[in-house]
Amino acid sequence: MFRDLRTRVTSGRRILAWVISAVLLGLAAYFLSNPSEYPALHKASSVVMWVVGAIAAIKLLAFFVLDPLFSERKTATPGFARDLIIVLLYSVVGWFVLRDGLGVSLGQLLGTGAIAAAIIGLSLQETLGNLFAGISMRLDPVFELGDWVEVSGNLRGGNGRETFVGEVTGMTWRTVQLRTENGDTDIFPNRAIAQAVVTNLYVPSGLHRRTARVTVEPNADLHIALDKLSIALAGIPHYPHHRPEVVVWGFDMGGAVLEMRWWALGFRHGRAGHFLALRLANTVLPREGFPLLGPHGATTLHPRNRELSEGALRQLLGKLELPVGWAQELRGLIHIRHVAPDEGLIREGDPGQSLFSVLSGHLRVVKPVERTEPHTGLYWETLAELGPDDWFGEASLLTGAPRNATVVATTACELVEVPKIAFESCLRKEPHILERLVDLMESRARAMEGPGAEAPVGRRDQWLSQIRGWFGV
Repeated sequence: MFRDLRTRVTSGRRILAWVISAVLLGLAAYFLSNPSEYPALHKASSVVMWVVGAIAAIKLLAFFVLDPLFSERKTATPGFARDLIIVLLYSVVGWFVLRDGLGVSLGQLLGTGAIAAAIIGLSLQETLGNLFAGISMRLDPVFELGDWVEVSGNLRGGNGRETFVGEVTGMTWRTVQLRTENGDTDIFPNRAIAQAVVTNLYVPSGLHRRTARVTVEPNADLHIALDKLSIALAGIPHYPHHRPEVVVWGFDMGGAVLEMRWWALGFRHGRAGHFLALRLANTVLPREGFPLLGPHGATTLHPRNRELSEGALRQLLGKLELPVGWAQELRGLIHIRHVAPDEGLIREGDPGQSLFSVLSGHLRVVKPVERTEPHTGLYWETLAELGPDDWFGEASLLTGAPRNATVVATTACELVEVPKIAFESCLRKEPHILERLVDLMESRARAMEGPGAEAPVGRRDQWLSQIRGWFGV
């Protein structure tokens, strides 16, 4: 794609160009009408008319044929292909002008100028290399305009290997233009791109895996750290069948290197996930009792989750409308949890072993959606808002069914977590509490179904039967 010079040429210079063109055409027409008096000028006039006519014909062809055809193609190469066709047409015109207008044989010219041709070829080596590299990349296109690509290789001619990431904004017969996430435009010769390793961060599936690593002290409960961090990473927008995960990648600085993995849709979605994953790792692990390791040793722990005293537990049970007499048996089983903004709390498809009550802060029930604004990626669509005094997670806890939704914190939250083991012995003693819990499930289901929706016949009895079987009541 040639640069549009109209943005750099003033109106006065444009008018002057048209005047000069009109004068040249007038002189050419005059000398063509008087061939006997000025044979040399007549010949030159003929060449001028040939050139002007050819230029006009090529411009009309581009306007009426090439531009309409290429404008409908969703590809990275319409400008390159258009320019290449136009260059070939001008070359053909030049060949006819030399042969018929000036009487020069192109074959004889090339035969007698072999040394000159060799010198010209060597001087154009870089240009020809970029041209043919560009042609080869267009014949086998691997990225389009708007794709984010990662280019790795010897890009500056030195000894080191460099990596650039950017969005493809332009492709010409000579260069490929990438706009980085900082808004800079990097221009690479086609030959450098052809010799580099290019990773398209959008295709073939659109999803690509991103990773980030942290190092923690060795611990006998390392599996708990993996589980806690994996659930926290559910705050990164993801599909249920592509959930984030955490594995032990290796050992470094005397500690275990944890690798966080998630699937991103597009480069900018992956970068956002990278920043969120690192923030959650540095928040969740020290909070849960797993110090991070760095060059200067272990970081300080910041535990915030706590157990409740019996008096505080009695107040909490009263607030939750549960029997206060459960306090003695539930002591040590119910915990206060703190959750950071954008931290995942439960994941769709996970087994449910606890329910939660919100003391402060706000959360949301979400599902993933694909969007292209403000950039291509996965985003959370909110299905329901949760605030103080709201319960959630009761369906999985009471029936044993997998979690049916993902819940992510919107703000910093303080929650009460009630595990299944805390309910079992108490429910066996006071089974009438089941009726209250089923009422909670029924009200939540009706809220999700919307006003006016009719509840399925027998749903309440079915839930009650499932709960009795799950808890052995």
